[in-house]
Amino acid sequence: MDFLATVLVTAGQVEILDLNDKVSDITQKIASLKFEVMSMMEDSYVTFNVLHQETIQLDGRVKELSSEMNQILTRVETQTKQGLQNSTGELERLSTSLQEATITMQLVRWLVDIDTVIKAAKQAQMQDCYFEAAKMLKSIGSLLEQCSDAELEIFDALTSEKALLEEHFLYDMMEIWHSCLKWEEVDPEKGLKKVILTVDKENTMKMEQMMQALNYFKHLDFYLRKFGNKVLKYLLEPLITQKSTVEIHEGNNLAIIKVESYASSPKPHYTVIFANIGDVFNFLYSHLNVVIEENVTLLNKLGEMISEEFCAFLIKNCLCDTIPSHSNDLEAYEVVAKATEDFQARLTEIGFISCSNQSILEYARNVNILFANKTCQLLLGRAREIMKKNLHDMMEIGPIIPSVELVKEESVDTKHFDILKPEIKLSNNTFQFPKCQISKSAHELLMLVCEVLDEAVRSTDFCAIRLFCTARNIFELYSAVIPTHHKKFLETIPQQVALFHNNCMYLAHRLVTLGHEYSSKFPAVLKSHTSTFIDQVTVLRELGTSTFLKFMQGQRKQILDILRNSGLATLGEDPNITPSIERAVQQCLRQLELLQTVWKDVLPAIVYCKTVGCLLNALVEELIIRVTTVEDVPATTAVHLVTVFSIVIDRAPQVFQEPSEVHQFVRRWQKFRELVLILGASLRDIDDRWADGKGPLAHEFTPDEVKQLIRALFQNTERRSAILARIK
Repeated sequence: MDFLATVLVTAGQVEILDLNDKVSDITQKIASLKFEVMSMMEDSYVTFNVLHQETIQLDGRVKELSSEMNQILTRVETQTKQGLQNSTGELERLSTSLQEATITMQLVRWLVDIDTVIKAAKQAQMQDCYFEAAKMLKSIGSLLEQCSDAELEIFDALTSEKALLEEHFLYDMMEIWHSCLKWEEVDPEKGLKKVILTVDKENTMKMEQMMQALNYFKHLDFYLRKFGNKVLKYLLEPLITQKSTVEIHEGNNLAIIKVESYASSPKPHYTVIFANIGDVFNFLYSHLNVVIEENVTLLNKLGEMISEEFCAFLIKNCLCDTIPSHSNDLEAYEVVAKATEDFQARLTEIGFISCSNQSILEYARNVNILFANKTCQLLLGRAREIMKKNLHDMMEIGPIIPSVELVKEESVDTKHFDILKPEIKLSNNTFQFPKCQISKSAHELLMLVCEVLDEAVRSTDFCAIRLFCTARNIFELYSAVIPTHHKKFLETIPQQVALFHNNCMYLAHRLVTLGHEYSSKFPAVLKSHTSTFIDQVTVLRELGTSTFLKFMQGQRKQILDILRNSGLATLGEDPNITPSIERAVQQCLRQLELLQTVWKDVLPAIVYCKTVGCLLNALVEELIIRVTTVEDVPATTAVHLVTVFSIVIDRAPQVFQEPSEVHQFVRRWQKFRELVLILGASLRDIDDRWADGKGPLAHEFTPDEVKQLIRALFQNTERRSAILARIK
């Protein structure tokens, strides 16, 4: 047994010695190979003078040394296991040396692989295998990352080489793109625009490889987005919005599509649009539907980028126009819906639109809601245009007389109703709208609302509700649009503000019963609700009244300003009357006469009389106040005031339809007449008209006012004192 152990130990030592020689030898070979590889790499990527044959030889030597290294590793591992039992330290040293050699060998392997891949990528690109070249260029980055920890001067050069290769590669791909897909926009002439897309059919495989490579580098989206925008702008959108033609020419090497569109031309019919767009997509499908990656084609990618925008544009500029605006056309829309469904199916079939994108189809199928939306939108648009029409284009409106009188039924015994008859009977015109002028636009607007309600009667429940709401919205719109659009005229033109007042009152009058007139005709869904316009009556009346009242206040202020800026305002300071007082009174009367000209036949008679009566009352009241507050009125001044005020008495009643109406509508008119009489009367005349507080003067003036006038007009005498004493 001792002899056998000795033999084994001796054999192990011999093996270790042999391994030591082998490790030393292969370490030297690896060091030599590393030097050669580093030199080759520097020559190749720094001085750029290496021959391709050198790389092949080095690659062979690397493989040979790798095989030899693996054999030594196997022997060392075997001896290491035995050495652990024999406690030999020599094997550990060999193992460490071998690991260092392995690391060096791995580094050499990486460098050779990088060089090999670079040259293979260039070769693949030369053979038009762009996708393979792209994958190889990408793998260079992985190899560089693996040896990035090694402190090698060549690493920076290799990194730069890799970046330069990718840059040149992508530039070449861009050049191929532009050579395969050429856009040409012909200068427009006489409103005709031409756009031509030329596809190189001969290089379809080359184009497919190019797009796969760009996609692998994640650069395809950039170029495809630009291409898709051109397809939208130059091909699809003109076909939707303008009269256009599509021409396709097929040659041996080239496929050409030309789109001609006419600017400022009307939109084509939807069938023409569908046909032309179908031709464009058939062309793209035939010549550009290359495979980008597994289960993804160019049209799939293109659709991801522009299909939503295209669908939205098609809906807005084509399908929207196909929605009927009248209920009678709804049945005919089935043809449009079927054509739209076929169009959607074709775009889905070629892969441009995904199955999840149902926007076109959903729009076409949602016709009831769209019909209601479009109809209401058009009606509101029509209403807005009517509201913008001139207010002064007017027509006469008056009490509506029933064409057939109500006949009392003789069979009905009404004796027991006699006790319920009112003592004071209402006028036959109590609830009738008075005769006046209104804007034609107001009547036209009311006719439009009746048209809307007639349409609601014939419509489905959903449409009926929308149409009824639209009818209500028209009046809400009226309250907002008219005061804004006609603001300047309503602030400055008397006739227009009067017409607007009448319009509001007329519409409010009709709204009182408008809902009731249609309530029995409406569908059940509206009958179950309170279908009325009664809440808008007050709004319209307040709008008309407030606008007219605001204008009235302006006219009243203008009259008062004229009087206050005349000499009448300083009558107490300067008792001498000036010509400016007469001019001011004349100006105020002319203003009232102007209002008479534009209001008399426009406003209802009672409204007109109350209006001018209010303004005239403001005029005479101001005259009364100015005179009754003066402490001293000389006789000559009183005579002049009588002359001026007599002009008012003569001309002012003429602004009414009947001069006698001045007493009814001018509250201070009789007081003004009494003032004129006092200014020209003697003390005896004043005493007679006072008549111990029972005369006409006592009905208009208080005792203090009469005393003030007497003191201002007459000197202090015994007779004046006696009369003042009798006025109580």
